[in-house]
Amino acid sequence: MKEGEENLARLAEATLQISIASSLCAFGITGRTDALLYEDSDTSPETSRGHLAEAVTTLGRAAVTYRMLAQRLSRRLASAVARAEDQPRIQRALAGPGVTAPSSPRTTPPTAPQAAVSPAARR
Repeated sequence: MKEGEENLARLAEATLQISIASSLCAFGITGRTDALLYEDSDTSPETSRGHLAEAVTTLGRAAVTYRMLAQRLSRRLASAVARAEDQPRIQRALAGPGVTAPSSPRTTPPTAPQAAVSPAARR
């Protein structure tokens, strides 16, 4: 699609934000679990709350990115002109990497290069 590289980059950005949020949740949960299991751990919940609050913020950014990308792609798919513009790009992508034109079947196999043979070797 048109601007496919940018769309893919935004999708990767949102996915990374979700991964970061997941890690922050894990840190928050681990911190509270440690407080319950170990006497020498941080017993205050502020650290865990901080991680979880950061996770909420990060998930919010990911949601905004996903929403913006979904709206952009929906508008593009809803437009007949844009779909017609994207069709050649989609066909090239489906053909595979490095393929620029449909391949035609070969009627004869390629010939192997012949090594130079000296007249003495021919006898």
